[in-house]
Amino acid sequence: MHTVEPGDPETHSKDLVAENLEQLRKIFPSAFTEGKVDFEALRELLGDAADDGDEKFGLTWFGKRNARRIALKPSTATLLPRPDESLSWDSTQNVMIEGDNLEVLKLLQKSYANQVKLIVIDPPYNTGKDFIYPDSFQDSVQNYLELTGQTGADGTRLSSNSETSGRYHSAWLDMMYPRLFLARQLLSEDGAIFIFIDSTEVANLRLICDEIFGGDCFVIDLIWRKRDGAPNDRTVGSVHDHILVYGKALAPNSTRTLAEERFNLMPRTAKADAQYQVFREPGGPDPRGAFRKIDTTANAKGGRDVASLHYGLTNPHTGEVVYPRVGTCWRHSQEEMERLQADGRLYWGVNGTATTPMRKLYRSEAKDGMTTPSILPDMPFNQHAARELEVLFGTKSIFDTPKPVDLLRLLIRIGSNPGDIVMDFFAGSGSTGEAVLKSNSEGAGDRRFILTQLPEPTRFGDFSTIADITRARLRSSSQAVASTSSTADTGFRSFSLGAGNIVRWDTSRQDFEQQAFEQIDNIREDRAEWDVVFELLLSQGLDLASSVESRVFSGAQVFSTGGGLLFACLPPSGSINTGNSEEIAKGIIAWRDELQPEADVTVFLKDAAFDDDIAKANLVAILEQHESPFVVKSL
Repeated sequence: MHTVEPGDPETHSKDLVAENLEQLRKIFPSAFTEGKVDFEALRELLGDAADDGDEKFGLTWFGKRNARRIALKPSTATLLPRPDESLSWDSTQNVMIEGDNLEVLKLLQKSYANQVKLIVIDPPYNTGKDFIYPDSFQDSVQNYLELTGQTGADGTRLSSNSETSGRYHSAWLDMMYPRLFLARQLLSEDGAIFIFIDSTEVANLRLICDEIFGGDCFVIDLIWRKRDGAPNDRTVGSVHDHILVYGKALAPNSTRTLAEERFNLMPRTAKADAQYQVFREPGGPDPRGAFRKIDTTANAKGGRDVASLHYGLTNPHTGEVVYPRVGTCWRHSQEEMERLQADGRLYWGVNGTATTPMRKLYRSEAKDGMTTPSILPDMPFNQHAARELEVLFGTKSIFDTPKPVDLLRLLIRIGSNPGDIVMDFFAGSGSTGEAVLKSNSEGAGDRRFILTQLPEPTRFGDFSTIADITRARLRSSSQAVASTSSTADTGFRSFSLGAGNIVRWDTSRQDFEQQAFEQIDNIREDRAEWDVVFELLLSQGLDLASSVESRVFSGAQVFSTGGGLLFACLPPSGSINTGNSEEIAKGIIAWRDELQPEADVTVFLKDAAFDDDIAKANLVAILEQHESPFVVKSL
């Protein structure tokens, strides 16, 4: 049996530095000396690919090194289950988390690394008046508690990022860099991220995304027109926002990302369908129905001027031999054009006298969707999204610039497929969650969402925090969706960020005897066994939507989750003794045999729950000496 000590994997989120070193060691074992990286040896192994110069292309700012360090620092926090704030807790696969998204992204690494197909975020724009950031990152959980008013300031200063600040852009980048770095780790290899941003930081955001995701993984800068007209209080007014799109990895032997190769077509618009018509032509309408006309020539000066593409083509209606217009050439070979002609796929005009035919593209042969243009067509504005919130909550101005659900549904359709996980860690009012629910209800699959929102205070009496608004919107949209679909998952599990459930030994304290007395039962006083189970679930990399069941064996409650991969016995102090330890062990064994998990099974036991060492040794021995031994760990 292993006793879990501070620093063990169960006590913190994934150690990304250790993981990076392990990957590097697998590729370049000779670049390590006594466990440390030998950079001179690594440079030699990389040859000319290593850049030793001081001047490099990229974006730098005061605080960048610290921002990178923050992203790599493991978290000792946990996520506390909140069934009373949830909807359909036992059956849903959706997750809503209240807390600082920096800590949450770290905590999700073990369970969701390389599993999220689509991330859609609308981060706070750098407006110079409403972006608040912590100056100290010594304890991110403490910062979170201070920021949300759950504890005193304790020396940490919170500053408004005003436009007069010397670190106006740096502060915003400090906030974004570690979050995007961690977000990339969660994306699947064919995953993509869509980031809303305005012109203030779009250039800087492009540069840090190029660094984090790789410049080759940039897909497109989508333009969304967010308002009908320019504001009349200025001479030049912005009416659009950017949506930067990045994939995680390039496809083999391609300049496109894996995400691009699996992107879906957007729905056809009425304007696009209007191009298909039943045109008049000699002999009557084409029996194959409506078509649109495609030019059969190309600009000869644009790299298409090939001698074999200059040839004569006979008009079947007039017998005249026609040639491509001056400065152009045919798009197709002579054989292909004659094939199209024989199949009736060339249009020679109403009277058959056109000097240049057009190729027919039939509506019946067209794709069900259309390529997404870089300027998104016919999308609702911010004002429409604000009206959506007004209808939901009966009040105006909850958010100044919410994103329309239909716009988010389009991005979800393009970037994800049924069964995929969609994430938004700047959830705001929860519009991404609503978009997923509505997409699923209309037969578009069983996508799941993971939302994260900081519980920032609000000025609305019914909702003390923005996280309250997020949950309220999810409940409201769930009711609307449930009325139209009886099969869609319309629930969500609610969690909140908090300090770890298990009190660790504090080496900075001098009152050793008092601390030892306090840790006789090392579970925080305000935490339940249920809370600890979910911390263990996260530590083992299990899904937050995993089913958690409990049974009582000889007076002790035992929890099981992950389909039998994890068991936890965490009863009050002294609950397990020589009289019931054997029955508890047999109960766990029988339950495991019933579930038939396909991997090693870990059992966590609360050390303080044992009445004496004999009871502990007895229970552990039965588990470890079974024909299918358990991995037993003590808390």
